[in-house]
Amino acid sequence: MPNPSPRAPSTAVSLAICLAAAFSAGCDRPPAQPVARPNFLVLSLDTTRADRLGIYGYDRPTSPHLDRLARDGAWYERAHTTATWTLPSHASLFTGKFPTSHGARYDAEGPLVLGEEIEGPDAFKQIRARGLGAGESTLAERLRDAGWRTGGVVAGPWMKAVFGLARGFDDWDDRDISSVNGRPARAVTDAAIAWLDADRERPFLLFLNYFDAHSPFYPPRRFVEEVVPEAERPKGEAKTLTEISGLYDAEIRAMDFHIGRLLDHLRATGRYDSTWIVAVADHGELLGEQNEIGHGASLFEPELRIPFLVKPLPGEEPRGARSEPVQISDVFPMLLSRAGLPVPESTQSAFPPPPDRPVFAEVNPLPKFGGRGDWRAVVHGDWKYLESGKGDRLLFDLAKDPGETTNVADRHPEVKERLRALLGTWMASLPPPAPAPIATDRATEVDAATREALESLGYLDGGDTPGPAPGAPSPAPTP
Repeated sequence: MPNPSPRAPSTAVSLAICLAAAFSAGCDRPPAQPVARPNFLVLSLDTTRADRLGIYGYDRPTSPHLDRLARDGAWYERAHTTATWTLPSHASLFTGKFPTSHGARYDAEGPLVLGEEIEGPDAFKQIRARGLGAGESTLAERLRDAGWRTGGVVAGPWMKAVFGLARGFDDWDDRDISSVNGRPARAVTDAAIAWLDADRERPFLLFLNYFDAHSPFYPPRRFVEEVVPEAERPKGEAKTLTEISGLYDAEIRAMDFHIGRLLDHLRATGRYDSTWIVAVADHGELLGEQNEIGHGASLFEPELRIPFLVKPLPGEEPRGARSEPVQISDVFPMLLSRAGLPVPESTQSAFPPPPDRPVFAEVNPLPKFGGRGDWRAVVHGDWKYLESGKGDRLLFDLAKDPGETTNVADRHPEVKERLRALLGTWMASLPPPAPAPIATDRATEVDAATREALESLGYLDGGDTPGPAPGAPSPAPTP
């Protein structure tokens, strides 16, 4: 994707000014003028890479309905998540904060146990996390308290209400999420339409989590046939990167088809023009890049870069292709501002964003699974700096090396040190979340079965070279 931003300024002063502007833009402030009370629809495209949608230049017909949505409004060419797995990135969307501050993350001593929420091996009981911090105020809470009807329909295991993301929603539909397969797009759209039709009077916030592009890849055959050339379709279990990638494309097409049904329903019932719509991925997916398949254990661009589409009301901004750097956390101030509500002073994001704002991200893989430990990253202009808990210090020139194949930290030590300092200043500025209870009933050793469980969830790949996607079967007939 194009990156028209200039290269990062050369002085620490200008970087500090940019960082301060990014965080100060979220201060408590009333809107300048009274605004109408639109509906809000937020579509979470779980595990969807930006470069696999037509609006971002992909040549397969994976996303005709999302492309049309974007052309009715805007799409951001430089959009990133805050973390590369489901729970912390969605918490950022709902709070406008980064994981260090909102608290939703992996934690070996965390009180929330994945194996108590979905079916799986006993090893799932060693996959623990902390939910959203007790003191965090969410987008849904603020809109609900201001009179909006709030509802959510979700599909992925980490979206179940116990993990804290349901806070502020009048209705939170997490039914039929009993395994790592989640819930199909058809069921999400059906439930969403039923919820919309139950009350057509009050303005609403509706949040939908579509999980289809998350592994295991098991798309209905009709969508495989629509987007994958016959020669690239697996005859049995998918075994090559080409076959795995094709199934991933077909899963996006299945999601897009059912999102299209939802958007058509809004048009047919006269609510499309009165609904502000945001479609954003929580993270992307490695499909062979860095010799990995999956997400959640690093911060490379295929995981970090996301689609970010906005359909405002007629006559409103934003419109067209946008080059400003945005993050998933910017959805929070965007929608509060459009609702005419104050943005909390504690918000760590801003909308519209300052044009040269740095992008920050962090991820803490489950202990013993992320081979390089925690990762932190900053992107500023064309430069990207990453550091891991195992001592990695990486610098990439994304304009010349978008695939992040050559670490140029030794060639540009002044850039590395400048971005390293910026990253450190940012991390030090993030306040911690409110304390959560500590679990005391966990084993201290994590065994091979738990590693296999994590692989089935798509949060890491077990080998150094690409192989079959975890649990990826052959395409099934359309149900």
